[in-house]
Amino acid sequence: MNKQHISWENIKEWSDIIADKIAADCPDISQMTLVAVSRGGLVPAQLIAYRLNIRDIRLMKLISYDSNNQRGETKDISTDRLFDGSDVYVIDDLADTGETVRYLRRRFPHARQCTLITKESCGEKPDLTAVTLPDEAWLVFPWD
Repeated sequence: MNKQHISWENIKEWSDIIADKIAADCPDISQMTLVAVSRGGLVPAQLIAYRLNIRDIRLMKLISYDSNNQRGETKDISTDRLFDGSDVYVIDDLADTGETVRYLRRRFPHARQCTLITKESCGEKPDLTAVTLPDEAWLVFPWD
């Protein structure tokens, strides 16, 4: 499989794109909440929060890959209790198969799903994405 290395510059650029899209989408930025999906959404959520001057950041701890990088059932191990609303934006790094987006939509149907990257054949697309990349690329993030 073709490895594609994602740079810190890409992460910053794509986080800025998502921040701009959130700013255009959200009627009142001062009332919004960002929810970072751990672990991939932590860095983008921080960058987006600084760009939009958002202080309310929550953490959603989801597990869907095992120690061998095999996808399994999505499980929520969060201790922070979130709420659902049109002013909630869930941030993740990647929508690959769309399973995480699908899970979060069922759990929080009014929250907006945001990812830096969406793969072309993603089964459940996020509401906001910065870039769509080919399916055959194995993405290597700077924190990997």
